Amino acid sequence: MKPTLILTLLAAGLASCTTDRPYEPRNQHETIEFQNDHTDVYPDDIRKDIDHYDHLTVAWAGIIVSNNVIGDDMSSDPKGKYRYDTVFKHRYFDWEQDEHSDGIHLLISPRGEGSFRMRWKAHRNDPDASEDEAMKYATPGKLAIVYGTPESIDADGTIVLRYHYIRIIGKGHYTDNELDYGRLGQQPFRPVDAVPTPDATPPSH
Repeated sequence: MKPTLILTLLAAGLASCTTDRPYEPRNQHETIEFQNDHTDVYPDDIRKDIDHYDHLTVAWAGIIVSNNVIGDDMSSDPKGKYRYDTVFKHRYFDWEQDEHSDGIHLLISPRGEGSFRMRWKAHRNDPDASEDEAMKYATPGKLAIVYGTPESIDADGTIVLRYHYIRIIGKGHYTDNELDYGRLGQQPFRPVDAVPTPDATPPSH
């Protein structure tokens, strides 16, 4: 985060004592994806010319909008897997993280470039877990860091990605009401007024 912006946020009472540093993948698998995938290719680039990007793997941040979860047949695997078909709403992300006492905190933008979706799998930790319980892992409203290769575009403009990796981040570890920004290096950062303007009080009679 830029020093001038930090000062602005402090003056506005929107920032607390945090340690700001580059985004850190959570494990070796994500580290490999993050080092090799493209954070500078955006959904609207894909929509303009998918053939130019169908060999690239992109890294996007997105809010989970909806999910369809199906459990695999466990006859050959005692634990089995869950198959997710997830729709995300893309959000701009500066690929930095703040360190709070309770873990990471990501300041994503309230803006982005539309919808994308992906089918992906997750191992069952509990063979008796239900599909409803699996939904809680990736419930709508959570943030996802998604790594995938563009495959196609739906009629409504939703981009379909082929799965490489996904990281789910709970609602307590990100916010989209502190910083407003667009594509990195192309659009400026600015604070977001997190307190809505109250409606005018109607005159009494």
